[in-house]
Amino acid sequence: MAEVWITIVCLAENVDFWRRLVMGDILKYSEFQKVSYVNRLVIYHLPVVERSNEIVSINKLIAAELVQWSVQKRTLLLERSLIKVLLALPGQPILIDIDVLFNPAYKVDVMKLLTSAYKQKRFSLVWPGTYADGKLIYSEEGYPDYRVYEIKDYDIMYVI
Repeated sequence: MAEVWITIVCLAENVDFWRRLVMGDILKYSEFQKVSYVNRLVIYHLPVVERSNEIVSINKLIAAELVQWSVQKRTLLLERSLIKVLLALPGQPILIDIDVLFNPAYKVDVMKLLTSAYKQKRFSLVWPGTYADGKLIYSEEGYPDYRVYEIKDYDIMYVI
C-alpha cells in the first residue's frame, strides 16, 4: 500500500488560523469572526445576536426525552437523548438552556458529553455559567451541580 503524505501550507494570513488547531482555545469575539472554518464545538460567553434565529432552548426537549426512562436509566441514555434532540434540529443551532444536563444524579462529564454529541451533529452553545482563568464554571461552590471545566482539557473553542 502506498503512503500518502498531506502537506499543509500556511500562508501568512492563515498562520493564526492553523495555530488554533489545538485543544481548548479561547478567542475574543472579534478574532472569532475572522475564522472561516471551525471543526470543533464553539461555546459562546454571551448570546450571539446576529444569529438569534438559530438559538434553540433545549432543556424541555431533553427533559421530554428523559422522562420516559426510569431515573436509573437516564444516565445511560443521556447522550442518546441529547443526540436525538440535536438531530431533529435544523442547520447548526446555537443551544441555550442546557441546565438539565448538569443534574448531579446523572454523574456525567457534561463537557465530554457535549463534545461527543458534536461529532454527530454540529452545533454551538451559549455557556450557562461563568468563565475565569481558563475555566468554565457551572453553578456555585457548595451546590451539588457545581462543576469546573479546564478549557485546555477539551476540544472546544470558547469565544469571549
